Amino acid sequence: MALLPRKRRCKGIPTSIASQDHLGGSNPNDRVRFSEVGIFLVERRMGASRRRFLTELARKKGFRVEEQMSESVTHVVSENNTGNEVLELLEKQNGISRTGFNAALVEITWFTESMGAGRPLEVESRHQLQEALKVLAESAELNESEARNLAFSRASSILKSLPYTVTTMEDLQGIPNLGVHSRKVIKEILEDGTCSEVENLLRNERYQTLKRFTSIFGVGVKTADKWYREGLRTLDELRASDVKLTREQEAGLLYHNDLNVPVTRTEADLIKQIVERAVHKFLPTAVVTLAGGFRREKEIGHDVDLLITHPEEGKEEGLLCQVVNWMTTEGLILYGDITGSSHKERSKEPEIFDHFEKCLSIFGLKKELVNNLESKNLRNSDSLAGDETQGIGLADHKEAAQQVMVAAACNKDRKAVRVDLVVVPYSQYAYALLGWTGSRLFERDLRRYAKRLKNMSLSSHSLFDIEQNAFLPAATEEEIFVHLGLEYIPPHERNA
Repeated sequence: MALLPRKRRCKGIPTSIASQDHLGGSNPNDRVRFSEVGIFLVERRMGASRRRFLTELARKKGFRVEEQMSESVTHVVSENNTGNEVLELLEKQNGISRTGFNAALVEITWFTESMGAGRPLEVESRHQLQEALKVLAESAELNESEARNLAFSRASSILKSLPYTVTTMEDLQGIPNLGVHSRKVIKEILEDGTCSEVENLLRNERYQTLKRFTSIFGVGVKTADKWYREGLRTLDELRASDVKLTREQEAGLLYHNDLNVPVTRTEADLIKQIVERAVHKFLPTAVVTLAGGFRREKEIGHDVDLLITHPEEGKEEGLLCQVVNWMTTEGLILYGDITGSSHKERSKEPEIFDHFEKCLSIFGLKKELVNNLESKNLRNSDSLAGDETQGIGLADHKEAAQQVMVAAACNKDRKAVRVDLVVVPYSQYAYALLGWTGSRLFERDLRRYAKRLKNMSLSSHSLFDIEQNAFLPAATEEEIFVHLGLEYIPPHERNA
């Protein structure tokens, strides 16, 4: 959204709010650390649940978040809206005149980066540029154009990593992997403050609809496009239609609001402890590791990825079914789908997807436990179990399980969270950890480097040296980097 003419950006922070001590509309016990910054989150296209979550997150970090638009707001944060759309909305709903409007209109990237930094960042052109390229990447993905998606994603990551603010095209001289199309978009934003292609895309009905439908757990681009061609446009229309959904899609639609609210680090840590306790009931010496974005030290994410292994290879076999069935009986898992390992042999060819045994699940996380953990008073994880879920197994009693899902969706004391449980043989654990840590772009480029420069095939299972015709064993990620002739890159530097 921050694709706005520069004249609309904030020139300064109103001094009338500098003396405020407490958060507008928040718990008076929470102290404001950055009273000079007032944030207003635009609910349109963001949704009420996500807006509520982001408000709580910002307030816990000491930011002042206003429930209503006012003169004390310094930053208006929006997601997937054009600048004119936001201004029209503020004018219609809040009576805010464009004349003299001095708050900074910023995209969600400014907000998330500020939360990660623990302080309000300067509004820079890169926030505009990143978001524009991100929208184009999403559009390419929805049109199943992998090459365009990769090009725009890589360009966005490059801009994010630059140690300076891009103000002219000369600032990008000598920067690789910025294609002609990306440079054209950047040039237009730098010169005009907006990109017509991106603004038109944000208004495009097909783009909006496919993005809405693919936000449902279990729905891919082909299915979303099929529904669009059948005339469906909203989730309510989908619910009212006679479209036959898979069990996964039923669960995704039922818990859609919760699943589209970001997961916090506290919630991820709690889920890891819960799974660890469940695993140790059946295999006390098994190892459970938090992977994904949280291993890359991100504060929020879309889901929780957990790897499960055992130092004595073979001991992990059969463990996943035991753990998932027990956690479902205890009411911890609202939906789960176990897929077995698809093959035992390691492949000599590069592979995009792995073949580990895994369970793609939805957890029911009691909000009370999250609050207790935040106050360093973690209770026994067994108390997560709700009375209405006792005795329901994963594989049996499907009708009763469906009733449980519906009841759980109405439970305001519990939040549905996407959790992937992956069981890995110990000999492949280092490679699985590398693959499941991400980011996706980092992993893609690392595998491309292995193939093109080292004549090796890297996957989440193994590293195969084509010249030696041999698999290279590794007990740690560091050993994998040694095999590749690279200096070790710690997880927090892989947010490419």
